[in-house]
Amino acid sequence: MEEIRFSLDGNTFHTVRENQVDATTWSNATDHGFFVILNVAMGGGFPDAFGGGPDAGTQPGHSMLVDYVQVLTSGGGGTTPPPTGNRDAYGTIQAESFDGQSGTMTETTSDSGGGQNVGALANGDWLQFKGVNFGSPAARQFSARVASGAPAGVSGLVEVRLDSRGNAPIGSFSVGNTGGWQSWRTVPANIASVTGTHDVYLTFTSGQPQDFVNVNWFTFGR
Repeated sequence: MEEIRFSLDGNTFHTVRENQVDATTWSNATDHGFFVILNVAMGGGFPDAFGGGPDAGTQPGHSMLVDYVQVLTSGGGGTTPPPTGNRDAYGTIQAESFDGQSGTMTETTSDSGGGQNVGALANGDWLQFKGVNFGSPAARQFSARVASGAPAGVSGLVEVRLDSRGNAPIGSFSVGNTGGWQSWRTVPANIASVTGTHDVYLTFTSGQPQDFVNVNWFTFGR
């Protein structure tokens, strides 16, 4: 899933995702080269754009001081998930091995072990992992490797649901800023007892619209 983020001082304040517009609009916006424009606005109301000329707000001769310009790219795409019904709930389940998703992206992680993490997770986003085998006795714990560079006051819940995104969570934990989008920590949570094989959904809920968490991997315990 591709997206365009608008950030100020490292804090993302707006995101436009591929699935929010039609395919033609997205292709017209992204499938071409890009360039950076550095502009000093001289006049009020962009007078020339409206058929006018310089006005009293036009003050020529001002300089622009630029510290630096940086352009970054990140890798995308997920890994091929294991066959349905062949996921071990007690092993490490890589977040990027999802079977389905909404509103997410993958990127190279700096966490130990390398690989990729799933990022840009905000309110309403979700990940699906089919055929997770909990066996017996029941699993009662959940933990996930997460990172967050969310602005102050922005946090949310990482929730675990079984078999349908519409089912109530069996457990969750809250996460806010961890020190950066690649500053990782493992967060545990208790869950309701689970046995057997289920499709697992990680859902993400927040009272704010901004991205609030990245996920590298998760696992369950007894």
